[in-house]
Amino acid sequence: MMRLVTLYLIKHYLKNFFILLMGMSFAVVLIDLMQHITSLSGGMNIKILYLFYRWESVLTLIYPVAIVLALVMTKMSFVKENRWVALYSFGYSPKSLLKPMFLTASFIYIIFISLQFTEFSYSKESADAILHQNQANIEINELFFKYDNDFVYVKELDPVKKIIYNVTVFVIDKGLVSTIITFPKANYKDGRWIAHNVTIKSKKYQNGKLSGYFIRETKTLHILEGYKPKVVKLIYEGHSLTLIDGWNAYTLLKKQNLDTTKIKALLYNKIIMPLFALSMIIIFFFKIPSYQRFMKRELVWAQSIGITLIVWGVLHALFWLAGSGVIRPDFAQPPVIILLTIYAIYLYTKERS
Repeated sequence: MMRLVTLYLIKHYLKNFFILLMGMSFAVVLIDLMQHITSLSGGMNIKILYLFYRWESVLTLIYPVAIVLALVMTKMSFVKENRWVALYSFGYSPKSLLKPMFLTASFIYIIFISLQFTEFSYSKESADAILHQNQANIEINELFFKYDNDFVYVKELDPVKKIIYNVTVFVIDKGLVSTIITFPKANYKDGRWIAHNVTIKSKKYQNGKLSGYFIRETKTLHILEGYKPKVVKLIYEGHSLTLIDGWNAYTLLKKQNLDTTKIKALLYNKIIMPLFALSMIIIFFFKIPSYQRFMKRELVWAQSIGITLIVWGVLHALFWLAGSGVIRPDFAQPPVIILLTIYAIYLYTKERS
């Protein structure tokens, strides 16, 4: 019997989740299309591709809200039709009825986190590229970054073709430039860059004073090990990223003793922030009355939407503040998630089995 009830609850929860997710995402994409329809050139296939990429990026943004409101929608519909009372009369406890929907929501969270390991994460950049008619040309210009104790200047990076152009590497020894390495082009392969037609200028001293340079040329040189094309792109643009690329960027910056604020904020926003939905499922489940005579449906629905959007908005505001360095990422979103989790656990343990 419990198996049938579990499937029944999961069915209704998933139905409401997909209705909300599709409805909200299509509404946002439609508004976006109305704003940018005059900027989109090309045939219908380009417009459809733009809408698809924009829809993917919106899904990532709003799925936690849909997770929460699907629970509210499911419980309120059950209360209205007295199904909740009927389930209680068969001896089912609130915790046993919450479990199927909570596990389903957790599975949805895992699915979307798994998508963050794929190119799904770059859907926003793909849509923006189409909008600006630049989908095939995503070069980044004028980069200057630290590599171990050295400094690197890159005139141009093409992360798609994995090529860097007109590079100068300043090798530092005891706080001074000891060697300058220049090359017009390098290709990324097997975790490192292979530079071509390299010129190496080393300082020449005479009687303890700088008198010139030793110049040496070589056809190829392995350099910048660990600096993946997308990692370099992410460091300078700070846009969307897969979790793998994000972790690579974080570990690389940490190794170089560089600022990891922006990357850490992005990782928290992808992994930690959506967890507020799982906590709020528990909170709303126990806070929404289970009997129709104790509930004003319009008021409960308005309060649920308002509270969800406020929490979601605050978390996104904290993300932008953390990414810009106003506050540390560790003290932005995580404390809010921890407080919500503690309150959800309190309500859960307080409820009888």
